[in-house]
Amino acid sequence: MPGTQKNIRVLICNRHALFRDGLKALFLPNDDHIEIIGEAGTARRAIDQAQHLRPDVVLMDLAMPDMGGFETMVRIHAIDPNIRVLILTLSDDQRTQATRCLEAGAAGEIGRKVLPSQLRATIVAAVGRRGAHRAMSSGGYGPEIAHRG
Repeated sequence: MPGTQKNIRVLICNRHALFRDGLKALFLPNDDHIEIIGEAGTARRAIDQAQHLRPDVVLMDLAMPDMGGFETMVRIHAIDPNIRVLILTLSDDQRTQATRCLEAGAAGEIGRKVLPSQLRATIVAAVGRRGAHRAMSSGGYGPEIAHRG
């Protein structure tokens, strides 16, 4: 149904080019409603891209090379509080920082074992509601989607 629904504009922010390319190539190209509008490998670039591109959703690495994910998220929300930031957590060491981001307004969390379909659902859910949405692994046994509200 082209033209009936607005595309969700996504900015990918991750320090690893291979990870950014993987998201673009594997997870999102087959979705008619999600559009990758930019990418950033540093926090400063992420903030600049958010300012100029005004994405609906930012997929945010917590360990950017020049600034922490929490501070980056706060600066992006200062640009536009309607931008939904989804935190990418790829290790258990990031739990404390991810929780801090969620408490400060991140729209949700994406864990390391999330499936592409769950990533899409998390992005759509982040745009559609204010509550946090978490896509994460369940004790290493497989992915699940957990809602917080």
